[in-house]
Amino acid sequence: MIKRAPKVHYTYEGEKYTLNQLYKKLRKKRGRAKILASVVIGLCPDENGKEVLARIIFVQDRNRSKNWLALLTTNLDHSEEDAIRIYGKRWAIECFSR
Repeated sequence: MIKRAPKVHYTYEGEKYTLNQLYKKLRKKRGRAKILASVVIGLCPDENGKEVLARIIFVQDRNRSKNWLALLTTNLDHSEEDAIRIYGKRWAIECFSR
C-alpha cells in the first residue's frame, strides 16, 4: 500500500505527479466499482538507467466509502484483481502474526 506523501512523485505520460495529483488526473470507473482506476507509472531509473515500471491500483476504502487506497506492484504480469487478492492474503498474514 502506498501512503499519500507529498514529496514522492511518479512519472506518468512524461510528467511527475504526486499520488493525489495522479488520482485526480485519471478517469475513474463509475458506480460502486471496487477498483476505481489503474495506471502504469515510472518509478526511478535502475542501475542501467532504464526506468522501473510499476502499476498503481486505486481501490475503494471499505471503511470509508468516500476515500480510496492505492496499491503498487512492480509485477505487470499480474492483473489488477490478482494484485489485490495477493495483497489481501499478505495483509491477513501480517495482522494474524502480531
